[in-house]
Amino acid sequence: MHFYESSIITTKDGLQCQVYGNEHPSSSILVKPKYIPTSTVESSALAYRFIMGRKMNRLNMWAEKEELKSYIARFREAYSSYVYTSPFHDKNHLFFSIPIDKIERIYFPRRGFKELMSMPPASLDQYLFRVFSFSQFLLQSGLRIKDFGITYSTLMGHYNPAISDINIVVYGKENFWKLMSYLESATHPFLHWKTDEEWLAFHKKRNRFSISQEKEFLHSMKRRKTEGYFDGSLFVIFAAEKEEEVWFKWGEEKYTSVGQAVIEGEVVDNFSSVVRPGCYNIKNSTIIENDPQVALIPISKIVFYSRDYCMLAYPGERIRASGIVEHVQMKSGEAYYRLVVGYFDAYLDERREKEYIKLIS
Repeated sequence: MHFYESSIITTKDGLQCQVYGNEHPSSSILVKPKYIPTSTVESSALAYRFIMGRKMNRLNMWAEKEELKSYIARFREAYSSYVYTSPFHDKNHLFFSIPIDKIERIYFPRRGFKELMSMPPASLDQYLFRVFSFSQFLLQSGLRIKDFGITYSTLMGHYNPAISDINIVVYGKENFWKLMSYLESATHPFLHWKTDEEWLAFHKKRNRFSISQEKEFLHSMKRRKTEGYFDGSLFVIFAAEKEEEVWFKWGEEKYTSVGQAVIEGEVVDNFSSVVRPGCYNIKNSTIIENDPQVALIPISKIVFYSRDYCMLAYPGERIRASGIVEHVQMKSGEAYYRLVVGYFDAYLDERREKEYIKLIS
């Protein structure tokens, strides 16, 4: 079975996890733990939720760093089977995964969307009717019901009508780009895009304010049509790769870190910049700063694990990125170098403030 990005899995240990990416090891599913029972590990630095009769922490990788490090260390002890050591990456890289035998239930976004769209509108509460209406608007793009999914609290049924976002999954990168083209000019009386002030409030979070000026940040964000408001609710639209269009296959490449660097390069392809992990293919790379062990080598991909960097740049534009340089050895015998931003372990040390991708021209 192909496990799509943004599906939700509940485990026999009471965790609620979001499937992370579209390629997985054979024995487990890569995830991000979303809600974790406090009965085993707890932190007041993380938000609390009461879900399905349990007190939960909501994992936030941007929580205060030392508290997050302590929490992850305790999580590793309490849920050691949910921490995955990849044979294809350096051993220090952190991955979360659910062993197949730990799965309790899988919530499929596509199935949830189909069920929601078959509901009599009069039977929906105010929030679900808003999701239903927004979905009808998106379907005017020419995509079909089977091309969409709903996820997070909407799918799980523990949404808060006053504050919950509308989270939509689009299946297929081509479908996603088609939807983005539609949203460039589509209008609706309930639709409005984020204002400068709303984007700048977002800019102040995390480390964005330290890596990009307000003007360049606004330029990058305002041309993305993945976030906005519909009838007062924030919506976020995600892409999930179809099985036949993934840009890499798990186990077909081996990655070896050679050090950290800051590089610049010209984007030649951003088609896979809409998924997670995503990538930009680049040319004419130059190294701006580097560890001594990072030679002047050509880097052909910038890979990221955070949706913050989706659709940031387009072909012909130049980007700067700070992250880990990896040598990639392919099973075919070919090799290349890439720069990676946003492994989970990056949030636990100084790399959280240092890693980034930004548009420079």
